[in-house]
Amino acid sequence: MLIISMAIVLVLYVVYTQNIFHHFAGTETDRYTDPNAYPWEESHLFIYDVLDGYDMGGRRPPFPDQPPLKEGLRYITNVYAGNEPRGKINLLVWPDGDISGSWTAAYGVKTDRNRYYETVQESRQGEKTNTFKGNTAPLKIYKDDRGEDKSKLYFITKGEFLLHERREDQTITGTIYVTGWVDKNYNAEGELFLLSLFAEEPEFFVWGPADATKVK
Repeated sequence: MLIISMAIVLVLYVVYTQNIFHHFAGTETDRYTDPNAYPWEESHLFIYDVLDGYDMGGRRPPFPDQPPLKEGLRYITNVYAGNEPRGKINLLVWPDGDISGSWTAAYGVKTDRNRYYETVQESRQGEKTNTFKGNTAPLKIYKDDRGEDKSKLYFITKGEFLLHERREDQTITGTIYVTGWVDKNYNAEGELFLLSLFAEEPEFFVWGPADATKVK
């Protein structure tokens, strides 16, 4: 029994440490350059209080080629699914790399039996919803069909969303990810993802490009 117990403890320890230190599912070569990585595959880019920095490295300021964050920046911009509006996001980028924001929306989906969705900004327990927090991740490198652009600054955020569907009077909850890139002119654009047990696959929206407003 003692040997079996020790074996179980060892297995649990391995699983636990792998979950903490090996979030990324890709290879080491594309750890910071994979343009197809989804944000839920990039938990190594988040700064957690316990670990004090993604990949155990702590906070990193932007590199010289990236836009320096000398003051707070606010982005308020529309969100789209193709050409269909999906509300707005209000995003704050702080000099220390912290990111916070919220998503508000009211939209109909013709292909989904004419359903109509609205964001609920507060749960029944009084907790704020459709908000997200995260941080900049300077090590992430922008890459598209034209190649790499190391001048853009990446950020990643995560939170909880709450939608009310009018037609069926249903509440839909799940995880929201908002990611984006800030260029040298402080213009930003990115993506918004909704993950829910109520949906067969994640919903994918885009936002921006948006100009920055300085925040003191």
